[in-house]
Amino acid sequence: MSPKPSGPGVRVTGGELRGRVLAVPPGARPTEGRVREALFSIWGERIGGARFLDLFAGSGVVSLEAAGRGARSVLAVDGEARAVRTLTENARGAGADLFAQRIEVRRLSLPAGLARLTAEPAGLFDLVFADPPYAFGDYAALLAAVAPLLVPGAEIAVEHSSRRELPAAAGPLARSDLRRYGESSLSFYR
Repeated sequence: MSPKPSGPGVRVTGGELRGRVLAVPPGARPTEGRVREALFSIWGERIGGARFLDLFAGSGVVSLEAAGRGARSVLAVDGEARAVRTLTENARGAGADLFAQRIEVRRLSLPAGLARLTAEPAGLFDLVFADPPYAFGDYAALLAAVAPLLVPGAEIAVEHSSRRELPAAAGPLARSDLRRYGESSLSFYR
C-alpha cells in the first residue's frame, strides 16, 4: 500500500506501480502526469534494463515510474532533507522488494554533489532525468556534472519552464531535442 499523502499527492501514471498515490514534500513541484507520460513514451523500450538517475527527485514519482517500467536500477537524488525522507517513504511504500533491489535514495547537493558519484564503480547511467526548481539557473553546470556519469549512447532529459531557453551545448553534451508541454518543456541531451 502506498503512503497516504499529507496534503496534495501525485499519482503514478504508468508501469507496474500505476495508480499509486505518492506523498509530495512541501514546496515540491512534481512533474505533471502528461510530461511523465511523454518522457516515458519517448524513451520507450530504453527504460527496460536501464540504469536510471533521477535528479531533484522530490516525491520520487519519476524514479518509481522508471522502476515500475523495468529499469534495472534507479538512483534518486535530492538535496533537501524533507524530500529525501518523503522519497524514501514513497519508495518503501511501493514495496520493500522493489525498494531494496532497484531503488537507492541519496541526499546530495546538486549539481556539486554529483562529483561523488564518479568515483563509484556502478556510477554510470543510461538515462538521466533532472527536474530542478524553475528558479534554478545553472543548467550548464548541471549538464557538465552529469556528463562524466554517462555511458556511451546515454541521454539526459531536463525539465524546465517553457519560458527559459537552455544551452544548446554544455561540455561534451549537445541538445538533441526539445519538447514543449504548456508551461513545461523537456530538453534532451546526448
